Amino acid sequence: MTDGSARVIELLGSKEMKEKVLPRLISRDPTFAFTSGQWMTERPGGSDVSQTETVATPAGRTNALGQTYTLDGFKWFSSATDSHMSVALARTGSIKDGARGLSLFLVPLRLPFPRTPSDPLPPSPSNNIFIHRLKNKIGTHALPTAELSLEATEAYLLGTLNQGVKNISPVLNITRLWSSIASVGGLRKCLAIATAYAGVRAINDSTGTGTGTRLLRDAPLHVSQLAGVNLLYRALVHLTFGVIRLMGKSECGIADEAEVRRLRMLTPAVKAFAAEKACAGMEDAMAALGGAGYMEESGFGRSIRDSLVEKYVDLAWVCVLPMWC
Repeated sequence: MTDGSARVIELLGSKEMKEKVLPRLISRDPTFAFTSGQWMTERPGGSDVSQTETVATPAGRTNALGQTYTLDGFKWFSSATDSHMSVALARTGSIKDGARGLSLFLVPLRLPFPRTPSDPLPPSPSNNIFIHRLKNKIGTHALPTAELSLEATEAYLLGTLNQGVKNISPVLNITRLWSSIASVGGLRKCLAIATAYAGVRAINDSTGTGTGTRLLRDAPLHVSQLAGVNLLYRALVHLTFGVIRLMGKSECGIADEAEVRRLRMLTPAVKAFAAEKACAGMEDAMAALGGAGYMEESGFGRSIRDSLVEKYVDLAWVCVLPMWC
């Protein structure tokens, strides 16, 4: 989300945003860097942002970062609630306009914003953002997700008015590729555990060629199972990084028209496909350890729980996965 927000500011941000906020979103210095969330989901619509109820009202003044608005509403699934800022959709048109009445805003979590690293941390409600509760999620516990109310919260317009869905698309597309990488990484971890286990776990040698034991890595049926997981992992790596290559060419302005169209089609598809197939591959790798794989200390449980979120957030798989299966 931080990566995607940086891209949005690079494309649509004001001169001051590019000077004061963008360098901190792309910094690797933890004392200087900013992180960013992405707030879209609301109670009425879930992933259907056309039902967004949060309203943006012009504040009648211009901040150094751009046109200032106040936001009033409730964000039901807001990730990275410990970040420095977020990008959020809010309604600037009529509710009858659906998604065409939404605009994109930069929302500071605390005011004043941006502050220098040496300044004291402002109080959490300084921008009228109130946490109602943290979500009790199955996984991704390291990333706090909350229900938030915005009550005259200060925000700054990003891009053209009433073009919010179009303007936030770089965040969605970059996040989808990061999600794909997370799915592939989780599968690789589980495969590595299963492969290492096969190199030390001894079983009875029932081949009739001798007595004693042999390692699981020498059992053809076991190797066949691991080979299937390995094949899936390699296929997902090639697919994911193929799309990353297309995005890189597009961002550098050297992609041709066919590549741009292919990128537009493949970005949600690779996210959906990697999430669906990687979780199944992790279960196969876990099964390769037998009962030991089902134990929490094996590491499979957390990897699977953390990866499951990629299947349900965004719901790209509902639309695109049938094309691939």
